[in-house]
Amino acid sequence: MDIIQVKKASGQLEPFSEEKVILSLKRASVDQNLTKTILTQLKNELYDGIPTNKIYSGIFESLKKENPLLLGKFNLKRAIMELGPTGYPFEKFIGALLKHNGYTIEVGANVFGKCVNHEVDVVAEKDNQHFMVECKFHNQPGGYSDVKVTLYVKARFDDIAAVWREKVGHQTKFHQAWLVTNTKLTSDAIQYGECAGMKLIGWNYPNKGSLRDLIEDSGLHPITCLSSLSATQKQILLSHDIVLCKDLLNIRSNILTYLNLPVSQMEKLKDEVEQLCRSSQMQKVSIV
Repeated sequence: MDIIQVKKASGQLEPFSEEKVILSLKRASVDQNLTKTILTQLKNELYDGIPTNKIYSGIFESLKKENPLLLGKFNLKRAIMELGPTGYPFEKFIGALLKHNGYTIEVGANVFGKCVNHEVDVVAEKDNQHFMVECKFHNQPGGYSDVKVTLYVKARFDDIAAVWREKVGHQTKFHQAWLVTNTKLTSDAIQYGECAGMKLIGWNYPNKGSLRDLIEDSGLHPITCLSSLSATQKQILLSHDIVLCKDLLNIRSNILTYLNLPVSQMEKLKDEVEQLCRSSQMQKVSIV
Protein backbone atom coordinates (compact mmCIF):
# COMPACT_ATOMS: atom_id res chain seq x y z
CA MET A 1 0.00 0.00 0.00
CA ASP A 2 1.30 3.47 -0.92
CA ILE A 3 2.10 5.85 1.94
CA ILE A 4 -0.79 8.24 2.53
CA GLN A 5 0.24 11.89 2.82
CA VAL A 6 -1.80 14.17 5.09
CA LYS A 7 -1.94 17.95 4.82
CA LYS A 8 -1.28 19.90 8.02
CA ALA A 9 -2.87 23.27 8.83
CA SER A 10 0.35 24.95 7.70
CA GLY A 11 -0.05 23.37 4.25
CA GLN A 12 2.86 21.00 4.73
CA LEU A 13 2.49 17.34 3.81
CA GLU A 14 3.62 14.49 6.04
CA PRO A 15 3.04 10.71 6.07
CA PHE A 16 -0.04 9.52 7.92
CA SER A 17 1.01 8.15 11.31
CA GLU A 18 -1.11 5.49 12.95
CA GLU A 19 1.09 5.86 16.04
CA LYS A 20 0.10 9.54 16.41
CA VAL A 21 -3.57 8.63 16.33
CA ILE A 22 -3.07 5.89 18.92
CA LEU A 23 -1.13 8.28 21.19
CA SER A 24 -3.82 10.96 20.90
CA LEU A 25 -6.51 8.46 21.84
CA LYS A 26 -4.40 7.10 24.70
CA ARG A 27 -4.00 10.63 26.08
CA ALA A 28 -7.78 10.89 26.03
CA SER A 29 -8.08 7.64 28.05
CA VAL A 30 -9.63 5.72 25.14
CA ASP A 31 -9.33 1.97 25.71
CA GLN A 32 -7.67 -0.40 23.23
CA ASN A 33 -10.88 -1.89 21.85
CA LEU A 34 -12.39 1.48 21.00
CA THR A 35 -9.04 2.65 19.60
CA LYS A 36 -9.01 -0.33 17.20
CA THR A 37 -12.59 0.44 16.14
CA ILE A 38 -11.78 4.09 15.46
CA LEU A 39 -8.62 3.20 13.52
CA THR A 40 -10.54 0.77 11.32
CA GLN A 41 -13.14 3.42 10.51
CA LEU A 42 -10.46 6.03 9.90
CA LYS A 43 -8.43 3.88 7.50
CA ASN A 44 -11.50 3.39 5.33
CA GLU A 45 -11.79 7.17 4.93
CA LEU A 46 -8.14 8.02 4.23
CA TYR A 47 -6.97 9.38 0.89
CA ASP A 48 -3.80 11.05 -0.30
CA GLY A 49 -3.69 14.72 0.74
CA ILE A 50 -6.45 14.43 3.35
CA PRO A 51 -6.38 17.47 5.69
CA THR A 52 -5.52 16.76 9.30
CA ASN A 53 -8.65 18.59 10.42
CA LYS A 54 -10.77 16.06 8.49
CA ILE A 55 -8.96 13.21 10.26
CA TYR A 56 -9.60 14.97 13.56
CA SER A 57 -13.29 15.46 12.74
CA GLY A 58 -13.69 11.79 11.88
CA ILE A 59 -12.16 10.70 15.18
CA PHE A 60 -14.21 13.29 17.05
CA GLU A 61 -17.48 12.03 15.56
CA SER A 62 -16.55 8.41 16.34
CA LEU A 63 -15.85 9.30 19.97
CA LYS A 64 -19.01 11.37 20.18
CA LYS A 65 -20.99 8.34 19.09
CA GLU A 66 -19.16 5.71 21.18
CA ASN A 67 -18.18 7.57 24.36
CA PRO A 68 -18.90 11.33 24.44
CA LEU A 69 -17.48 11.70 27.96
CA LEU A 70 -13.98 11.24 26.46
CA LEU A 71 -14.34 14.15 24.03
CA GLY A 72 -13.08 16.75 26.49
CA LYS A 73 -9.61 15.28 26.81
CA PHE A 74 -9.33 14.42 23.11
CA ASN A 75 -10.39 17.97 22.16
CA LEU A 76 -7.81 19.65 24.41
CA LYS A 77 -5.67 21.50 21.84
CA ARG A 78 -8.66 22.92 20.00
CA ALA A 79 -10.37 23.71 23.28
CA ILE A 80 -7.44 25.94 24.24
CA MET A 81 -7.79 27.76 20.91
CA GLU A 82 -11.48 28.31 21.70
CA LEU A 83 -10.52 30.38 24.74
CA GLY A 84 -10.35 33.31 22.29
CA PRO A 85 -10.96 35.45 20.39
CA THR A 86 -9.11 37.64 22.89
CA GLY A 87 -6.10 36.32 24.81
CA TYR A 88 -7.38 37.24 28.26
CA PRO A 89 -9.06 33.90 29.14
CA PHE A 90 -5.83 32.16 28.07
CA GLU A 91 -3.86 34.42 30.42
CA LYS A 92 -6.24 33.52 33.25
CA PHE A 93 -5.87 29.85 32.38
CA ILE A 94 -2.06 30.04 32.50
CA GLY A 95 -2.31 31.90 35.79
CA ALA A 96 -4.48 29.08 37.16
CA LEU A 97 -1.90 26.48 36.08
CA LEU A 98 0.87 28.41 37.83
CA LYS A 99 -1.23 28.92 40.97
CA HIS A 100 -1.95 25.19 41.09
CA ASN A 101 1.81 24.62 41.12
CA GLY A 102 2.45 26.88 44.10
CA TYR A 103 3.00 30.26 42.47
CA THR A 104 1.46 33.50 43.66
CA ILE A 105 0.09 35.12 40.54
CA GLU A 106 -1.34 38.40 39.27
CA VAL A 107 -2.99 38.51 35.85
CA GLY A 108 -2.81 41.72 33.80
CA ALA A 109 -0.41 43.56 36.10
CA ASN A 110 0.78 47.08 35.30
CA VAL A 111 4.52 47.26 35.80
CA PHE A 112 6.89 50.22 35.46
CA GLY A 113 9.71 49.98 32.95
CA LYS A 114 12.66 52.31 32.61
CA CYS A 115 11.44 53.62 29.26
CA VAL A 116 7.69 52.82 29.23
CA ASN A 117 5.10 51.16 31.42
CA HIS A 118 4.05 47.59 30.62
CA GLU A 119 0.95 45.46 31.11
CA VAL A 120 2.34 42.03 31.98
CA ASP A 121 0.08 39.09 31.17
CA VAL A 122 0.99 37.19 34.36
CA VAL A 123 3.36 38.09 37.18
CA ALA A 124 4.32 34.92 39.05
CA GLU A 125 6.24 34.58 42.30
CA LYS A 126 7.61 31.53 44.06
CA ASP A 127 10.43 31.10 46.61
CA ASN A 128 11.19 34.85 46.43
CA GLN A 129 11.70 34.58 42.67
CA HIS A 130 9.60 36.77 40.38
CA PHE A 131 8.78 35.93 36.77
CA MET A 132 7.38 38.00 33.92
CA VAL A 133 5.09 35.66 31.96
CA GLU A 134 4.09 36.61 28.42
CA CYS A 135 1.18 34.53 27.07
CA LYS A 136 1.10 34.25 23.28
CA PHE A 137 -2.33 33.00 22.26
CA HIS A 138 -3.36 31.68 18.84
CA ASN A 139 -6.97 30.85 18.03
CA GLN A 140 -6.31 29.17 14.68
CA PRO A 141 -4.40 25.93 13.94
CA GLY A 142 -1.08 26.26 12.16
CA GLY A 143 0.09 29.29 14.15
CA TYR A 144 3.54 29.56 15.67
CA SER A 145 5.74 31.89 17.72
CA ASP A 146 8.99 32.82 16.01
CA VAL A 147 12.16 34.61 17.08
CA LYS A 148 10.48 38.03 16.78
CA VAL A 149 8.23 37.06 19.68
CA THR A 150 11.10 35.98 21.93
CA LEU A 151 13.01 39.17 21.05
CA TYR A 152 9.96 41.24 21.96
CA VAL A 153 9.45 39.47 25.30
CA LYS A 154 13.14 39.80 26.22
CA ALA A 155 13.12 43.52 25.36
CA ARG A 156 10.13 44.11 27.66
CA PHE A 157 11.79 42.12 30.42
CA ASP A 158 15.02 44.13 30.10
CA ASP A 159 13.10 47.43 30.31
CA ILE A 160 11.32 46.29 33.48
CA ALA A 161 14.47 44.79 35.01
CA ALA A 162 16.35 48.05 34.43
CA VAL A 163 14.08 49.80 36.96
CA TRP A 164 14.75 47.29 39.70
CA ARG A 165 18.49 47.28 39.10
CA GLU A 166 18.51 50.92 40.16
CA LYS A 167 16.82 50.14 43.48
CA VAL A 168 18.02 48.53 46.68
CA GLY A 169 16.78 44.95 46.93
CA HIS A 170 16.26 44.61 43.19
CA GLN A 171 17.35 40.97 43.38
CA THR A 172 13.89 40.07 44.70
CA LYS A 173 12.21 41.32 41.51
CA PHE A 174 11.78 39.74 38.06
CA HIS A 175 14.44 37.14 37.73
CA GLN A 176 13.36 35.66 34.42
CA ALA A 177 11.21 36.25 31.35
CA TRP A 178 8.81 33.48 30.35
CA LEU A 179 7.00 32.89 27.08
CA VAL A 180 4.01 30.52 27.13
CA THR A 181 2.17 29.73 23.90
CA ASN A 182 -0.52 27.27 22.88
CA THR A 183 1.14 26.52 19.55
CA LYS A 184 4.57 25.76 18.14
CA LEU A 185 7.84 27.54 18.91
CA THR A 186 10.12 27.82 15.90
CA SER A 187 13.70 26.55 16.13
CA ASP A 188 15.15 30.07 16.07
CA ALA A 189 12.74 31.18 18.80
CA ILE A 190 13.95 28.29 20.96
CA GLN A 191 17.61 28.97 20.13
CA TYR A 192 17.36 32.65 21.05
CA GLY A 193 15.20 32.09 24.13
CA GLU A 194 17.53 29.49 25.60
CA CYS A 195 20.61 31.61 24.83
CA ALA A 196 18.95 34.64 26.48
CA GLY A 197 18.04 32.69 29.64
CA MET A 198 14.29 32.70 29.04
CA LYS A 199 11.80 30.02 30.06
CA LEU A 200 9.89 28.76 27.01
CA ILE A 201 6.73 26.65 27.12
CA GLY A 202 4.97 25.66 23.89
CA TRP A 203 2.25 23.15 23.14
CA ASN A 204 4.81 20.36 22.68
CA TYR A 205 7.91 22.08 24.09
CA PRO A 206 9.93 21.15 26.05
CA ASN A 207 9.72 17.35 25.84
CA LYS A 208 8.82 17.24 29.53
CA GLY A 209 6.85 20.16 30.91
CA SER A 210 5.14 21.32 27.71
CA LEU A 211 1.82 23.14 27.97
CA ARG A 212 -0.03 19.95 27.09
CA ASP A 213 1.87 18.08 29.81
CA LEU A 214 1.07 20.75 32.39
CA ILE A 215 -2.64 20.64 31.59
CA GLU A 216 -2.93 16.85 31.46
CA ASP A 217 -0.83 16.27 34.58
CA SER A 218 -2.64 18.92 36.62
CA GLY A 219 -6.13 17.99 35.44
CA LEU A 220 -7.01 21.66 35.01
CA HIS A 221 -9.05 21.49 31.82
CA PRO A 222 -10.65 24.63 30.36
CA ILE A 223 -14.44 24.82 30.07
CA THR A 224 -14.02 24.94 26.29
CA CYS A 225 -13.28 21.19 26.48
CA LEU A 226 -16.92 20.52 27.30
CA SER A 227 -18.92 19.01 24.44
CA SER A 228 -22.15 19.38 26.41
CA LEU A 229 -22.04 23.20 26.04
CA SER A 230 -22.47 25.26 22.89
CA ALA A 231 -19.89 27.85 21.81
CA THR A 232 -22.24 30.62 22.96
CA GLN A 233 -22.71 29.03 26.38
CA LYS A 234 -18.95 28.67 26.81
CA GLN A 235 -18.45 32.34 25.97
CA ILE A 236 -21.07 33.29 28.57
CA LEU A 237 -19.10 31.43 31.23
CA LEU A 238 -15.82 32.96 30.08
CA SER A 239 -17.38 36.42 30.28
CA HIS A 240 -18.05 35.67 33.97
CA ASP A 241 -14.38 34.69 34.49
CA ILE A 242 -15.19 30.98 34.68
CA VAL A 243 -12.29 29.31 32.85
CA LEU A 244 -11.74 25.91 34.50
CA CYS A 245 -14.00 22.87 34.41
CA LYS A 246 -13.42 22.32 38.11
CA ASP A 247 -14.94 25.74 38.81
CA LEU A 248 -18.27 24.36 37.59
CA LEU A 249 -18.31 21.87 40.47
CA ASN A 250 -18.94 24.74 42.89
CA ILE A 251 -20.46 27.25 40.52
CA ARG A 252 -22.97 29.80 41.73
CA SER A 253 -26.46 28.82 40.63
CA ASN A 254 -27.22 32.35 39.35
CA ILE A 255 -24.46 31.99 36.75
CA LEU A 256 -25.95 28.77 35.42
CA THR A 257 -29.29 30.52 34.92
CA TYR A 258 -27.68 32.60 32.17
CA LEU A 259 -27.14 29.39 30.19
CA ASN A 260 -30.83 28.41 30.15
CA LEU A 261 -29.94 24.72 30.22
CA PRO A 262 -32.72 22.12 30.14
CA VAL A 263 -32.52 19.46 32.83
CA SER A 264 -31.20 16.82 30.42
CA GLN A 265 -28.34 19.05 29.27
CA MET A 266 -27.55 20.01 32.86
CA GLU A 267 -27.15 16.32 33.71
CA LYS A 268 -24.84 15.79 30.72
CA LEU A 269 -22.78 18.80 31.78
CA LYS A 270 -22.51 17.51 35.34
CA ASP A 271 -21.42 14.05 34.17
CA GLU A 272 -18.83 15.44 31.76
CA VAL A 273 -17.32 17.83 34.30
CA GLU A 274 -17.07 15.09 36.92
CA GLN A 275 -15.49 12.72 34.37
CA LEU A 276 -12.84 15.27 33.39
CA CYS A 277 -12.02 16.17 36.98
CA ARG A 278 -12.06 12.57 38.17
CA SER A 279 -9.89 11.23 35.32
CA SER A 280 -6.87 13.15 36.62
CA GLN A 281 -5.16 13.11 39.99
CA MET A 282 -4.72 16.89 39.71
CA GLN A 283 -1.12 16.58 40.75
CA LYS A 284 1.33 19.42 40.99
CA VAL A 285 3.90 19.22 38.21
CA SER A 286 7.38 20.59 37.81
CA ILE A 287 7.56 23.81 35.78
CA VAL A 288 10.97 25.13 36.82
